[in-house]
Amino acid sequence: MSIRELIISRNKQYAEAWRRTGEITKPLADEIAVMHRVFPQAMIPWWTILCKLLRILGDPKHIDSWRDLAGYATLVVDYLEGESK
Repeated sequence: MSIRELIISRNKQYAEAWRRTGEITKPLADEIAVMHRVFPQAMIPWWTILCKLLRILGDPKHIDSWRDLAGYATLVVDYLEGESK
């Protein structure tokens, strides 16, 4: 499968989450910047969770996306629990 074919197939499955993420977050740039300043450790999980949520719009029964959400949220919870000790 070529890169182009892969992109086309993923866009169908994931509802162009790569594009929608930028569109949705642009109006939130100030709030996202504050969160990055206050809690930078959560930024990658936050972006990934948002992207996974948007991917689910394309295929709501794709179980790996739901598992990914749980995994990235767990990373943040584990960090916060470790920080509070």
